[in-house]
Amino acid sequence: MAQEEKESLFTRNTTGLVRQGRWIDAFIFNSSASWMFGSLIFALSSFVFFGGADLISAEGIALVFAIAIALMYAVLTSLMPRSGGDYVFNSRIVHPVFGFSFNFSLTMWQLFSAAFTLYFISNVALGPGLQVLGYYANSLALTNAGTWLAVPINSLIFASIVNVLFTLLVLGGIRKTFSALNIMWAITLLGTFVMIGALVATTHSGFESAFNSFMLKSNGTSTLSNSFAFVQSSVAAPANRLAVPEIAIVADSVIWVFWAAYVAGEIRHANETRRNISSMVGAAVLNAAFFVALVYILYSKVGIPFLSGLTLAGTTSALPFSSTLQALSAVLVLSTGSFYAGLIVLITITLGYSVLLLPALYLQPIRSIFAWSFDRVVPLSWSSVSSRFHTPVVSTVGVFAVIEAALVLITVESNSLYGIFSAAIIAPAFSSIFATSVAALVLGFRKKMGPKYVAILGLVSLAFILFMTYIFLSNESYFFDIPSSGLSTSALVAINFAFIPIGALIYFVSYLLRKKRSKIDLNMIASQIPPE
Repeated sequence: MAQEEKESLFTRNTTGLVRQGRWIDAFIFNSSASWMFGSLIFALSSFVFFGGADLISAEGIALVFAIAIALMYAVLTSLMPRSGGDYVFNSRIVHPVFGFSFNFSLTMWQLFSAAFTLYFISNVALGPGLQVLGYYANSLALTNAGTWLAVPINSLIFASIVNVLFTLLVLGGIRKTFSALNIMWAITLLGTFVMIGALVATTHSGFESAFNSFMLKSNGTSTLSNSFAFVQSSVAAPANRLAVPEIAIVADSVIWVFWAAYVAGEIRHANETRRNISSMVGAAVLNAAFFVALVYILYSKVGIPFLSGLTLAGTTSALPFSSTLQALSAVLVLSTGSFYAGLIVLITITLGYSVLLLPALYLQPIRSIFAWSFDRVVPLSWSSVSSRFHTPVVSTVGVFAVIEAALVLITVESNSLYGIFSAAIIAPAFSSIFATSVAALVLGFRKKMGPKYVAILGLVSLAFILFMTYIFLSNESYFFDIPSSGLSTSALVAINFAFIPIGALIYFVSYLLRKKRSKIDLNMIASQIPPE
């Protein structure tokens, strides 16, 4: 009788999800979620503020810690291979309110990040890139198209269309989503090789000449005769030495390789630790290799002084762009030296800077909400699964709606929201890695629950996420004031952690309501591993 009562805690015997993902799908998914173009452009736009430009050493150090984090997630995922990721094993190992509150924070920030990523496709990648292609092709139409896409309201229109398309893709099921991602990843991989080849083939003087010609055509005869020299001298270039904060910044290119944990219920053999390790650690090593190669070649061909100058010149009338991020995207396309190579690189940047991240930014919230619903923390209808496509329908549509609302807010309040986004960049990493590190430590000291070495991985991961958090929160002069958000520094610091107590409150209210209305104990549900 007790056994029957325990088995009846879950209202469904199966989730409705199907293990359609292969090892290669998990590997590509992990690599794409942390693909290095976004972190590369972000790192290049910020190193001048920290007095050091040795991004290569920073990447190497970050990779060591990223491998420990990947190993930790690989072990925990194999113990509880269910969709929902860290919510599932953190709620089972520590406590359901702990698992939910941190996962709720991660999910909210991922939805916000998804909206910005959609916005950046046209505003940061396509817009400036098409302006460069217009220069190479002597095409006013391409130049005007690039200028049009970089306008905020037009970025909203473009982003909304992509939001609809990706929602339809995700609604089609994990198999179709993975197939589309695999194709985009392969194109990005080939394009990255083209980018590296084009950079190797160019010369420093050749790039300088191309930049001066581009500026003359963009800004007219009033342009300085040597715009390259002007940009290069606009700020003192830092020495090529390691600046400790850069370790935290470049880590973005390697730490998100555990994302397959959130769709583990749809990956074959997700219960095998070795497979998880190879798909997660392998993705981190691949991304780091490309990051190091591109940084080395850019330093050699474009130069640290010029890249430093873009940090400030990209936000002034010296360049035909409204942000440093746009300027750096344009430089990557311009450095190819030709229209066709530039076209390939633009496609690569557009995919690698933003589009490749989108499947992870959609699937993580969708599968987390699904897991909450399956545990009855939120309405059970939210975990409704299409019998044809084996994908959660209600949670997918809900995620689409929240992202679309965030896109509108970004467009209307772009200055303040961009400041919040910059200030809260550590929030999703903290929400996921900190909680999972604690769970790994707890697991390591409990008998018969898991391998003891997971506690060591948890300790290393915890040390690194606390280091990253300290770095971001102690450099408010850069992250909080550029651009100004209109909020105090203390408020921006608090925003990073605000969703965690909100999540705890939601769980507590849900617990009381379920207990009173349905006689369901949410804590008892979380004592079991969800069915497949």
